[in-house]
Amino acid sequence: MKTLIINGSPRKNGDSMTLVNEMIKYINGEVKIIHTYYDNISPCVDCRFCWNNEGCCINDNMQEVYKLLDEVENIIIASPLHFSELTGKLLSFASRLQTYYVRRCIKKDIEFKLKKKNGVLIITGGGDGGPEPAIKRANIIFRHINAKTIGTVFSLQTNEIPSKENNEALRKAKELALELNILSNKS
Repeated sequence: MKTLIINGSPRKNGDSMTLVNEMIKYINGEVKIIHTYYDNISPCVDCRFCWNNEGCCINDNMQEVYKLLDEVENIIIASPLHFSELTGKLLSFASRLQTYYVRRCIKKDIEFKLKKKNGVLIITGGGDGGPEPAIKRANIIFRHINAKTIGTVFSLQTNEIPSKENNEALRKAKELALELNILSNKS
């Protein structure tokens, strides 16, 4: 079983990674983490290379991610809320999924389909906005990479209760990690 984690947090030891690390304790198999703030992944520049060619012409770490997205059984997207939204770096990462949209919708490649996978969303934040915009954006990402969301872990009062003290969020992270194991064994 392979799991890809896309961490949209600038803090390697912050609230989002606390919940990611809780899930990693229970996930079977190989786990790969992409840190959108620290890995070399540029945003889409709308050069339209993918309109006439396979893949993306930007030669960075996203090339590895494209391969992983067709190998993994599970994907976890983790992000703190910034103005009720996924972080800018995570959205920048997501812009590189444009090549999949082009294959399906511009090129009308009915044969193209990434491997099906299970998805989990982790949302943290301490601000005054709700998570709904971030959830909508994450669902678009999941759809483009052929992932079915099985659940979401929320830790939304991190100004008062950090994720490492949020027993409900920690319990949910463990529960969803174990569910990923079960679902991967069924496929």
